[in-house]
Amino acid sequence: MTRWTVLLLSASTLSLSGCRDTATPSVHSDTPQAPTEILRDFVMNDVRDGVKNMTLKAVEGRIYEALHTADVDQPLLFFYKEGKESSHLKAPVGRLQMETHEVECWGGVTVVSADSSTLTTERLRYDPKLRKIFSNDPVHLDKPDSLTDGIGLETDPELNTVKIGRQKVHLKKGKVH
Repeated sequence: MTRWTVLLLSASTLSLSGCRDTATPSVHSDTPQAPTEILRDFVMNDVRDGVKNMTLKAVEGRIYEALHTADVDQPLLFFYKEGKESSHLKAPVGRLQMETHEVECWGGVTVVSADSSTLTTERLRYDPKLRKIFSNDPVHLDKPDSLTDGIGLETDPELNTVKIGRQKVHLKKGKVH
């Protein structure tokens, strides 16, 4: 298939996941042009090699076909590992790259893993090809045995392998490694 055919199929698939709306775009969007399509209850799945890696759900998605992006309000991302939900991300605003499924979220982002580890930051980016979360902003990671603050982050969605720049770690009392 050509690049445009794939894009048209993606847009068609997305339009099945929500209701069309002609409302005025949200003030959260910094995109200067009007969206090609507005979808309520926006849903997008990232599937690689027949395995679901991520599901993005949002209250509203505004698709900009020429830019190959969609701006989403109140995105909720569910990450999967070996077919099971491994963590989820919640943010006020986000932007999806339609061709790569890369997602950037901002406005106060929280990621919670299956073991209740919780990452908070102002802005982050998820790269589904690398299956990594990145941030250049201050981050706070609350794990069962420790609290870590720093600037900059690289981690897997499960918050198992975490690299934080300029980190300060505080061990929780009564917790043994």
